[in-house]
Amino acid sequence: MSGSVASSLNAERALEILIVLGDAGPDGLSLAEIARRTGSAKSAAHRSVASLLQKGFAEAAGRYGHYRLGPAIQMLAKRQERLESQIQLIRPGMTEFARRTGFTVYLMVQAGVDAVCAEMVSRSTRRQFTMGVGARVPMGVAAGSVALLSMLPEDNAAQIIEANSERYATHPALRHVDAGVVTKLVSEARGRGYAVNMGYYLPGEGGIGLPVPRRGQYEVNVAVSFNAPLELMNDVWIAEIVENLRECLGGTLL
Repeated sequence: MSGSVASSLNAERALEILIVLGDAGPDGLSLAEIARRTGSAKSAAHRSVASLLQKGFAEAAGRYGHYRLGPAIQMLAKRQERLESQIQLIRPGMTEFARRTGFTVYLMVQAGVDAVCAEMVSRSTRRQFTMGVGARVPMGVAAGSVALLSMLPEDNAAQIIEANSERYATHPALRHVDAGVVTKLVSEARGRGYAVNMGYYLPGEGGIGLPVPRRGQYEVNVAVSFNAPLELMNDVWIAEIVENLRECLGGTLL
């Protein structure tokens, strides 16, 4: 194996470890569990974790032999001001929509072949959240990430869908989802101007994702999405609720 290929694999493994540690919470994960979740040999996972520890991207958790995200992650995040300013512009509209409807509202952004929740607003204590800030799904899973794909050039979207094709088969779903299904959903979202998920992932619930294209070089494409009971989601209701969301977001869509 050439040095460049080995370096690439090591870097990819380190990134995968960061992702699984991000899902683990403050208690962290054992080295064996990290290796299992990343599909790595324990010795290889140990080398990557050691490098992350050295740079402050990982740290020892309270439980012996467990690791969690380190302080360097938070410090880097605080230095990324571009997305935060965009969130501040969109958050009031999300809050107003949550107030009007009682739905939990998510702001989704693209992160490579994944979609990540950058913000969440809820006005209800009764509804269960399907994700929190920092949670990620493969691009093409759920309405928010389909809306993100719909803003990309067709060839770029097709490459991402192809890259995620095997992940669609393993992602928890109630209905069959594959690359062909996602491609169709993205095409429909381009045509109507928003994405619709009719009960692919949650019992009795669908979702809607509204694309919010970036307005300049200092912004990124985002999508505002929410889940809703399938019993409400007929064509008339969907059109009305999307118009309601557009009204709440107001100037951020210009």
